[in-house]
Amino acid sequence: MSIVVLKLPDVKRKREERAKQCRCCKGETFQRWGQVNKPVKDVRVRNVKVYRYRCCHCQRTFRHYPEGNTSADQTERLRLFAVLLWTLGLSHRASSLILSGLKVLVSHMTIWRDVQGEAKQIQKGNRWKPVRILGLDGAHVLGWGAKQPVLVAVDLGTGEPLTVGYINEYDPQAVRRWLELLVQ
Repeated sequence: MSIVVLKLPDVKRKREERAKQCRCCKGETFQRWGQVNKPVKDVRVRNVKVYRYRCCHCQRTFRHYPEGNTSADQTERLRLFAVLLWTLGLSHRASSLILSGLKVLVSHMTIWRDVQGEAKQIQKGNRWKPVRILGLDGAHVLGWGAKQPVLVAVDLGTGEPLTVGYINEYDPQAVRRWLELLVQ
């Protein structure tokens, strides 16, 4: 039996170090301009301390969020956990129901947006690079109301997944056409 360990991002309650540079002008001199306790949606953390800084060069202010937090209400850890629930085959509403059982209220549309955003991030990071040994693994996953065939191409040297195709592994002609596109 194999065990899969997933590492979700850490969420800090407050930032340990000051900001290094201004986001607008890249200036390195600024002063603290206040702080606020921001409520966040997370399984473990309920609020974080966010510091605000004012740049001495351009006079603009900006917020410096703790690790694992952004201006959004939910933390990066909760966002990726919701995406993971959907990836494991739960619907958006079922994922929302599971999170409500953990005392975190997130709507199903928020989870849908999180999944769409993560898909865009993955597509941006999908840069083709040469591969010495390509491995293929097929599966049938539950999605869109029925079992769907999925074929995953993996770089066997590094173990990184390269791409996913909705191809039936038992159809050799379809697999061949898909592999020809990958080689090009």
